[in-house]
Amino acid sequence: MHRRDRINQANSTAAFMAAIALVLAGGLMAWTGCEAPEEPADPEAAVTEAPADEEAEAAPEDRELFIHAGNSMRPAAEALAAEFEERYDIGVRLNFGGSADLLSSIELGQRGDLYLPHDPYAEMLDEKGLLERYEVVGHITPIIIVPQGNPDGIETMEELATRDLQIAVPDARYATAGQLIAEAFEGMGLKDEFEANVAMEGRGHNEVAMALVSGHVDAAMVWSFIATSYKDRVDMITPPDADFPEKRVTLCLLTHAQDHDAAEKFMELATSETGQAIFEELGYKIASGD
Repeated sequence: MHRRDRINQANSTAAFMAAIALVLAGGLMAWTGCEAPEEPADPEAAVTEAPADEEAEAAPEDRELFIHAGNSMRPAAEALAAEFEERYDIGVRLNFGGSADLLSSIELGQRGDLYLPHDPYAEMLDEKGLLERYEVVGHITPIIIVPQGNPDGIETMEELATRDLQIAVPDARYATAGQLIAEAFEGMGLKDEFEANVAMEGRGHNEVAMALVSGHVDAAMVWSFIATSYKDRVDMITPPDADFPEKRVTLCLLTHAQDHDAAEKFMELATSETGQAIFEELGYKIASGD
C-alpha cells in the first residue's frame, strides 16, 4: 500500500471515530436532559411572598389622607394634620387655596377626602351633591388689631372711620372678612369715611397684619385667628358697635372620599377635646349649640 493511501485510510478512520464520539455524546446529553426536574409538592410554594407582618408595616407609608383647606384654615389644618399623623401613622396631604377655588377644583377633579372651609361653602358643596356630612369645628369673626399698648386709644369701629387714622383691611374683592367689614361700615352710614381712611387693602390677612406690625398703619381689621397668631405683637379689640355674623369653620366629608375610614378618624379628632383645644388656642372661636 502506498504511503498516500495509508494516510488517507488513517484519516478516514479518525473521522469515523470522531463521528461515533459525537453521536454518543449527543445521546448522553439527550438522555440526561429528558429527565424533568422534580416538582415541588405545593405548586405555590415556589412563589416568594412577603411575610404578613411586613405588609402591615408597609401599608401606612402608602396610605394618605387628602384634605382641601381654605387659606384661612391653614394654622388649624397643619396642627391637626401633625396630630393625626402622629396618632394614626397615616400621611396627610394638605391642599391650600381660596375656598371658592378649592370648591371648583373639588367639583371638577372629584379628588380628596375632606374639605375645611368657612361658611357658606359647606352648603354650596351640598348643593353640588358633593357633601356626605360636615361638622362645625370652630368660628371666625373680624376683629380690630392695634399696636401693643393701643397708643391711639381705639375702642370702636366707628373711630376707624371718623378719626384721622390710617387703617388696613382685607380686600373685599377676594376676602370674606373684607366683605363683612365693608358691609358693616355701610350699615353704619360711614362707607365714604371708612374708604377715605383705608391706606392699605391686602389680598391676604397676613399682609394686613404685617402692615400694622411694621408701623405703616394705625389699626387694622383681620380674622380673629390672625389676631391670635400675632398676639405677642398686637392688642386685640372686639368692636362693641359691630354685630358681625360669625362664620362657621366646617370640616366636610366628601362623597367621593377614597379613604373613608381615615377621613372619619380625622373628623373625630377635629371634634374631640384635643382637636377643639387646637382650634381655640389658634383663635378659632368655639361656640356652643351648633
